[in-house]
Amino acid sequence: MYEMWAETDPAAVDPSGLMWHVVSKDDASTALCGQLLELSRRVVPNGLGAPVGAPDRYCDPCLVTVRETMASADH
Repeated sequence: MYEMWAETDPAAVDPSGLMWHVVSKDDASTALCGQLLELSRRVVPNGLGAPVGAPDRYCDPCLVTVRETMASADH
């Protein structure tokens, strides 16, 4: 199982949405895409500071890594 990490999406326009990353199992301070996960940027969905009604996006490189890992585990 992988942990997900939400932060404000810098590419979103007003209202800002969330960008979801997958936390690396080897190093909880980085996402599978290699991005550093900083507590100051983390957003708790449906909590204070979370954008309301904004669209969420998911990090494609993180999800590709998860798919590849799951596919290799099946073989």
